[in-house]
Amino acid sequence: MRKLFLLRGAPGSGKSSFIARHHLMPYAISGDEIRLLLADLTVYYDKKTDVLHQVIPRHVTDQTKKMKDNLVEHKMSYGETVIVDGTHIVPSEIDHYKKWCEKYHYECYVVDLMQNQTLEGLLKRNQVRMQYDWVKPEVIAMMYNSYMAHPEVPDWVKGIKPTQMEHALLQRENNLDRYSHVIAIPDEVKEEDFPHVHISNFYFSFNDKFSEKYGTYRNVVTIGKTKEEVVDEFRLPYFVFKFHHKHFLISAYPIRNEMLDPIKKVKGVWSYSTGLYNVADFLREFPENEKQHVHQFNLSKLDRTRLLHIW
Repeated sequence: MRKLFLLRGAPGSGKSSFIARHHLMPYAISGDEIRLLLADLTVYYDKKTDVLHQVIPRHVTDQTKKMKDNLVEHKMSYGETVIVDGTHIVPSEIDHYKKWCEKYHYECYVVDLMQNQTLEGLLKRNQVRMQYDWVKPEVIAMMYNSYMAHPEVPDWVKGIKPTQMEHALLQRENNLDRYSHVIAIPDEVKEEDFPHVHISNFYFSFNDKFSEKYGTYRNVVTIGKTKEEVVDEFRLPYFVFKFHHKHFLISAYPIRNEMLDPIKKVKGVWSYSTGLYNVADFLREFPENEKQHVHQFNLSKLDRTRLLHIW
């Protein structure tokens, strides 16, 4: 949910296997696949081994970059989870996405597949790859050396290991136990009935006028009611929280268990598996589960003219 994942690794580091192993193909954008849409395989003669290789074409590099950028930004503009299958070895290749992350309010993760890799291992795997996946050994060596010289990622992104991917896709609940009261303001509450905003309380707003007045406060969160609000105005489609040692979810409409499971419970903190969903999916009206896995407060069920005091 509003997350961009950049795979980082030289050819042979296991990027394609990582995508397949985690069933991420529907979310991935691959530069090599775009190249093959723009041009057929071409041939390259390797003097050292006296072998003719069929390889992915490089003469469409500029068109590939433009198309990849268009696809990435297009998906981000719709609130999609995006995974970019590329090398992203040098920091400038990662910084390339910063403008879109800021524009569309995305978190950016760099999945580092180069840790524990050796140049010898990369070159050995390159020799046995499918023929058109073969890459010039000197290109792999150049990327490996560039990575070893600068393994760090820019400060604005979160660097993770492949084993941390599942955790990065989770939505962790917020602990509101330190607040005295939690109050929801439905969209039809009149301005004269607005609560006095106090630092000891926490507020969920479905009300445009209340959000306009108090939306910048740290203890006020605005929840989106429509697809346009969530996608174009970057409002949250839901909020998961813990209050008085109970676990809650607040949203405009009931959210299916299938969109939240599996729920991870670590040291009393719940995390929900919502990371791959489009933000607009949480505004769709599905039939409600007979038994919900978390206690939900939904605008569609509230008296929209009255304040709701949770607990």
